[in-house]
Amino acid sequence: MTKKFLLVFLLATVIAGGVFAQSDYESMPKNTITVDIGPLIVGLSMGQAGNMVGDGSSDSSGFGLAAQYERQITENMSFAGKIGYLGFGMSMTNTDDNFKTKMGMDISSFTLEGHFRFYPFGETFFLDGMIGYGNITTKLSGKISVYDENTHKSESKSISIDAPRNYLNLGAKFGWRIDFGGFVLETSLGYYYGFGLGDTVGKQLLKEVPNAEDIASVDDAFKILEDFIFIGGPRITISLGYRF
Repeated sequence: MTKKFLLVFLLATVIAGGVFAQSDYESMPKNTITVDIGPLIVGLSMGQAGNMVGDGSSDSSGFGLAAQYERQITENMSFAGKIGYLGFGMSMTNTDDNFKTKMGMDISSFTLEGHFRFYPFGETFFLDGMIGYGNITTKLSGKISVYDENTHKSESKSISIDAPRNYLNLGAKFGWRIDFGGFVLETSLGYYYGFGLGDTVGKQLLKEVPNAEDIASVDDAFKILEDFIFIGGPRITISLGYRF
């Protein structure tokens, strides 16, 4: 079954390359600008998932978007630069007698990527290698309010912690860039790896709150977010744009 699938995939790739091939490099469009809605789908899904698992006292939202500029160097080769953003935020409020607590977490990632692309058939199907830079900034905030029934006054204490971290990103993918008379639909599938630079979120949190517990579990949770959502992991591109 696997061999049949690979054979069909190979034949489809060859046919697509033959149908959309454009041998005249001098007359073909050299510039392509696309907007990737993949991060938008991920961001909205994360926000919806956060609201579903909440108990009514929490609120979450997410958003993302990416844009790419590609320059054709030869008929079979191009270079591209891509910039992306993905963010997620959650807040929780709990009221218990004279105590009121509010906690919030915002995670935002910024990526800057350089891509080398090879078009084996001159057009449409491509192989892509990526090297880039990424940054994740985690903001944790909290506020505790205590109401004193004797003095009829409330006392509040707030805390705010920022934990940024940088990454070196590497990745590869394959896909199709289909030209409809200038308008472009691009889809691709790949996998990215992120190599963290500097202290983890847990270690930065420990510096701000020396007596904080379960730092290992915090790092484990954020590692999953880093490796599979914000920086690394499977990457599905769904882009719309224009060639000129």
